[in-house]
Parts: sequence; structure tokens; C-alpha cells
Amino acid sequence: MRHPRRPLVLPLKRQAFKRAVTNLVTNAARFGDNVVIRAAAEECWLRIEVDDDGPGIPATERDNVFRPFYRLDHARNQDAGNSGLGLAIARDIARSHGGDIALSVSSMGGLRATMRVPLWGLRRAPPPVAPSWP
Repeated sequence: MRHPRRPLVLPLKRQAFKRAVTNLVTNAARFGDNVVIRAAAEECWLRIEVDDDGPGIPATERDNVFRPFYRLDHARNQDAGNSGLGLAIARDIARSHGGDIALSVSSMGGLRATMRVPLWGLRRAPPPVAPSWP
């Protein structure tokens, strides 16, 4: 990821965006011992990655975990305080900002949650719907 050469200003719902990022980081900290957070501008998108070294989520379950109240039956489901809403809320917020969230395997062996939202100020027109990306 590259560092921006100038400050980025995004028109966003501040509290909602904060909640989305907090949900991703809280999940990573809940299930992993180590967490790495990265953010960078890529073309017309702000990309935020949250990596952990926890048990991860099988590829076959990655779409399901965005459903409200959906919880996995393995190590990620041991915390009684987990309602199964965090990822659903985070994705809804990202989409309300014109972006999305994708899950993949972290280079640390656990889960990588990647949130992308458009940098509206770098284009004349709003960007198209978020492309497919891991």
C-alpha cells in the first residue's frame, strides 16, 4: 500500500464510519493475538485492511458471516458477547458510503477484512459500484 502525498478528505457519516472500522478491528482483536491495520489510497478508493492471526473464516462461510446474527460453529463462536451483527453492520455502512467489505486469508494466517470506499473528490462523477476484489 502506498502512502498518500496529500491529506485525504472524505464526505462520510463520521460515527457510522467509525463504527464500521471499530467492528472490523474488534473482531480481529477478539479472535487473533496480533492485529495489523493498514490504510491507503488506491486510484479513487480508500482501502482499509485489518489482518489478524486468528482461526480465520473458511472461504465457504465468508458470504454467510455478513448475514445478521450468523455465527460460525468453530473458534470464532466461543465468545458469548458476540451477537453476529458486527460484520453485517460494517458491510452495510461501507455500502452506504458507496463501498464494500471483502474477506480473505491474511498473510498472518488468519482473516483479512478489506473495506473500500470511494474517494469522491478525486473523480468528477461518483465511482461505479465496487468491483469484485478479495
